[in-house]
Amino acid sequence: MPEEKEQYKVFLIDDETLGAEIVQLMLASEEDIEFKADHDARTAFEKAQIYDPTIVLVDLRMPLIDGFDVIRQFRSCPALQHLPIVMLSSEDDPALKAKGFALGANDYLVKWPDKRELIARIRYHSRAYRAFRERDNAFSALEQSQADLLARTQELELSRSALLQAQKMEALGNLTGGISHDFNNVLQIINGSLSLLKLQLKNDEQAQKRIEVALGGVSRGAKLSSQLLSFARRQPLQPKVTSIGKLCDDVMQLLRHGIGLTTPIEVDIAADLWNVLVDPAKLENVLFNLAINARDAMPNGGTIRIAASNMHLVHADVIDGDYVHISVQDSGCGMTDAVAQRVFEPFFTTKPDGQGSGLGLSMAYGFVKQSKGHIEIESTLDVGTTVHIYLPRAQTASAPAPKEEIPQDVNGAESILVVDDEEDVRQATGELLRSLGYRVVESHNGEDALETVKKNPDIDLIFTDVIMPGNMRSVDFVAAAQALRPDLAVLFTSGYVRPDILSEWKNQSHIRLLSKPYDVQDLATKIRKLLDNR
Repeated sequence: MPEEKEQYKVFLIDDETLGAEIVQLMLASEEDIEFKADHDARTAFEKAQIYDPTIVLVDLRMPLIDGFDVIRQFRSCPALQHLPIVMLSSEDDPALKAKGFALGANDYLVKWPDKRELIARIRYHSRAYRAFRERDNAFSALEQSQADLLARTQELELSRSALLQAQKMEALGNLTGGISHDFNNVLQIINGSLSLLKLQLKNDEQAQKRIEVALGGVSRGAKLSSQLLSFARRQPLQPKVTSIGKLCDDVMQLLRHGIGLTTPIEVDIAADLWNVLVDPAKLENVLFNLAINARDAMPNGGTIRIAASNMHLVHADVIDGDYVHISVQDSGCGMTDAVAQRVFEPFFTTKPDGQGSGLGLSMAYGFVKQSKGHIEIESTLDVGTTVHIYLPRAQTASAPAPKEEIPQDVNGAESILVVDDEEDVRQATGELLRSLGYRVVESHNGEDALETVKKNPDIDLIFTDVIMPGNMRSVDFVAAAQALRPDLAVLFTSGYVRPDILSEWKNQSHIRLLSKPYDVQDLATKIRKLLDNR
């Protein structure tokens, strides 16, 4: 394949048509040279930018605008600063040459040079100009490539940091979930034993007071464990199709009677908010805690702003789609980027010792993530902080919550199977149920419990821990037991529920769960309701 020749483009500016005819005649046989001329110096500059020549020939002696003005005009344009300009004149005058070179011209020819000299100079200057442009383009491309590489490196570093943070949060979640499970079992042993003591020592006023104090400690421990489970995304939720607008109104009433008396609260809640599938009680608690944090971030006063609106969210952490956006903003002290990156970690707090557990934001993080949403924080020092929550839109309408009837008499005489791998928990629960009049059978795992159901046709209710060792999961044992006995009532209990089981239970509204640690009243009430509703 023959090598393609370079093409050069000559632009002549001369008020006389004869000059154009002479140059065109000299270049007529040169296939690699194009030619164009303009006889009006006033329009030459604009035409040259359109034509994009590799060299300009300009006559110095022209009416209205002379060649020197043309040179000035070309050299004032950044895009044409390096375009070769050859001066043409009928005079071989050193003064004219010096003036033109001072203005930025590249060469000088006396009209009219030999054809060979003209063509040689055209090619020489055009090649130099092309080489200059190619070098500039190469440098520009290199700079752009370096900029792209830097941007890509920064993107990768951000992605790496985000991945490490996500892995860190997941590891912390797994750790706190496991700790909470064991902690709740310990609390249940203590709670059950205290409840039995309370029943046995009901006539001892001093003992009752001490037991109440101890039960209060159990309650505080249970709250701490619940917050840890929330961060770990292991808390048992009761999601319902919820009207965010109504929920926000309810929260606002609480806030105005609480912190609103001392801290101004601005509200911007859209009128047509979509419904979301969420645990409304947990969401109320999250919003309340965020408002408390906002107030505490403004020791010198300020304003809290709570807003909610519909939006379409595209984000790497969630599925693209319709979301309800809730934000809680303060005008307080703000925080650094380093602090903002850690605020969702459990027990991390910027408050003085004794003024915060460091679990409020981690609880919000876990709850939102468990609800298939997204949460992020935006903060500027000395300006303020905004927490953004995005919850996926529910496609169904919200329904009023059914009125829950509380049994007047929680005692009974039915037969209950208690299943728990922790012997102390199992025994304490069995004694509590016996104190209420129930007959109790105990099992330590799923396989043994299924055999117990087969051998005891009079069992009315199964009360089973969710997570137990062995080859048969509690949910599988319950399914097998109910296949044999469809009339069996079932109440699950757990210190925490694994994600796989939570996923299985997502759309099963008939599942009943009693979270550990539970007190005797909660246990008695739930069991009595289940038995009465069989």
